[in-house]
Amino acid sequence: MKFLFKFFFFVLILIIVKKSRTDKFDCNYYDTVDISHIEMQNNTYLYDDHLIPANLTAEYDIRHFGDGSTAPVKKHLRACVCAVYPCIRICCPRKNMLAHGNCDDGLKDELAQLKPYIYLTTMNQTMEARFSFDEMVVIRDQFWECDKVRNLKNDEYALLLDGTLLTIYGYLEIQDYCIYPHNFNKDFPKSIWIVNHSCTTHLPAGFREINIISLICFFLTIAVYLYVKDLRNVSGKCLVCCILCRFIQYLILLLDSLDLLTGICSLAGYSSYFFRMASILWLSVISYHMWVLITSLNRNEPSYRFLKYSIFVWITSAIMTGLIYLINRMWENDVSKWNWLPLVGFIQCSVKEWNSSSWVYSSGPTMILSTFNVIMFILTAIHIWKVKSEIRKLDYRRGRQVNCLNFDSETYLLFVRLSVMMGLSWIMNVIPFSARLNFVWEHVLLISDYYHCGFGIVIFSIFILKRSTLKLLVNSYHCIRCRKA
Repeated sequence: MKFLFKFFFFVLILIIVKKSRTDKFDCNYYDTVDISHIEMQNNTYLYDDHLIPANLTAEYDIRHFGDGSTAPVKKHLRACVCAVYPCIRICCPRKNMLAHGNCDDGLKDELAQLKPYIYLTTMNQTMEARFSFDEMVVIRDQFWECDKVRNLKNDEYALLLDGTLLTIYGYLEIQDYCIYPHNFNKDFPKSIWIVNHSCTTHLPAGFREINIISLICFFLTIAVYLYVKDLRNVSGKCLVCCILCRFIQYLILLLDSLDLLTGICSLAGYSSYFFRMASILWLSVISYHMWVLITSLNRNEPSYRFLKYSIFVWITSAIMTGLIYLINRMWENDVSKWNWLPLVGFIQCSVKEWNSSSWVYSSGPTMILSTFNVIMFILTAIHIWKVKSEIRKLDYRRGRQVNCLNFDSETYLLFVRLSVMMGLSWIMNVIPFSARLNFVWEHVLLISDYYHCGFGIVIFSIFILKRSTLKLLVNSYHCIRCRKA
């Protein structure tokens, strides 16, 4: 019966191929593979030991996502391989993803050794046939944000010929799932692990351009602070270190969005996490230092204080990065530990941010440090307000005319600078990822994302384009020219 089913199956395939020779090319994007790196021979393409007729190919200049959206890409040739052979989609971590949809995670050698098989059936499940992976085309699929890993027993799923997966949770189209790699043991296919793509996210419009401008502003801010001697105090050094960490983090995110981190994705991911946590720690250090400096009668800044701050920030960041590295190394191939993995290099070249376990190594520390920053800002703001109020009362008693408008504008501008310097806005990052599914929170977080993306622009505008800094910059320039003369 199985042989008869396979016979009719391949007859059906031949009919489809014959029809496609005369009809216009029409194929589901997810049934295609990139063959732009393969040369045509005898009017066919050889993809992974499978011959594909040339008439089942077409050029694409867009990329499709599971949510129905698209993005422009470089024009390339794709083949509708699933119209000729049964296909199976297996996930590939971002760090192992190569050009043209290939993957270097060693799964090909593992499949050759284990020789797994799976059963394919019809929609009404009246006919079923066993196919080895050698008879099928293995398509490597990326992990996406919000992925959910599910374990299915043999009576809880059925894989159709067209790639649709029928499960106890509902129908999953070919773009909605992929099979988790490295789980083709003795229990497969009696028990399989699938990755359900619950959502995909994309960069908002203009996000990348704002990021580039922000990087330039970060660089200019650092250059000014290093150039002007009067700005190289403890506060200035702490701010430069914080900006430098943000610069490296944003640069890695930009390169990742441009797919320029192939081969170093894991290294970039751990580096991004290290500098991200360091920047948050520097914001807390700055908050504490500004509170001490403003509320203390002694305005001297001992040189050893910056050294103590540096030791605290860099060692703490290194320890946190080392912990997530060890967790990933120990549990990376254990699918049952998926929900606890930082997943560096799986979805992006960074840690995951969308489920409850991220509170352990990302959202939790960020919330604690951001709350500390808010407390430091409130205490500092209360002290400044009291001092300003006392000065105004003293001037009023002495009969001096007080301009309330000037008082308020100067004070509020000072509070704005302090709020930026102490990183108050970063507490928005602890809002759960699931909040983006709510219409109101989605737009609130979008505004926050744009603000933080352009944080370099904000820093440059507030701290460099103010009158006192520009005056120091001009004076430093004249001093250097005088020394040369």
